[in-house]
Amino acid sequence: MHYRHRFHAGNFADVFKHVLLVALLRALNAKDKPWCYLETHAGAGLYDFTDEAAARTAEYREGVARLWSRPAPPVAVSAYLDAVRAFNADGQLRYYPGSPLLAQHCARAQDRILLCEKLPEVAQELRNSLPGGERVHIHVRNGYEAVALLPPIEKRGLILLDPPFEATSEFEACAEFLVKAVQRFSSGVYAVWYPYKNRHATERWLRRVQRECAREIVNLTLAVGLPAEGQMRACGLLVINPPFAFRAEAAEALAWLTPQLQQGAGSGHQIEHWPASVR
Repeated sequence: MHYRHRFHAGNFADVFKHVLLVALLRALNAKDKPWCYLETHAGAGLYDFTDEAAARTAEYREGVARLWSRPAPPVAVSAYLDAVRAFNADGQLRYYPGSPLLAQHCARAQDRILLCEKLPEVAQELRNSLPGGERVHIHVRNGYEAVALLPPIEKRGLILLDPPFEATSEFEACAEFLVKAVQRFSSGVYAVWYPYKNRHATERWLRRVQRECAREIVNLTLAVGLPAEGQMRACGLLVINPPFAFRAEAAEALAWLTPQLQQGAGSGHQIEHWPASVR
């Protein structure tokens, strides 16, 4: 059974990840020069909260639904909600755009989007939900092979790694991809979403990336409650080469999101800044 994101679309982890993704793309848009967005694990694109899978888990109710009518969110959250509302024209929260659609929403005429999805049937769902054209390219391939697409011709870009973390080797695969990718495209912005379940494995991976990538890194985490058996209550986003404008927006957004998304004692967020490592 392959991971299906429709069971989890719009949950707290999606809100965390996508608010920060929109903030990263907004920072890239601060310059007129074109950028390339590359995503290694794109998924289906658009999710319907009325379908059987989403209705069964209803995780979105503890995520994006909590924010839908909140007044005066900070700028990064407001931009994210504006993007989600663009797919819900009647004002009712039914559809949720995944990161490929959020990237397209933020893209300008000169920007380009490259998406990898290894399952043909999921890639077809992505094609159905995302208008193609010469500036959007969908590759049916293992996303970790996408390092071959770097560097992009634009020489500016954001690479998002958002694997399902089904396999115990996922952290290792992410680290190996990042090391190779940074060697090929050292100025690129890299963002990796990860679940925070096994503290030792996670922190070992973070140390490896910090040591072997030797770039400026910001690590952002959000916990909505204390660890619970079989449940994800915390996750993170590791950003290599974070744009300057991103940092303030991210800090403001996480400070606002934490109380909105909390599910009990133990909620909180953390932002760690690491200077470029010395090999």
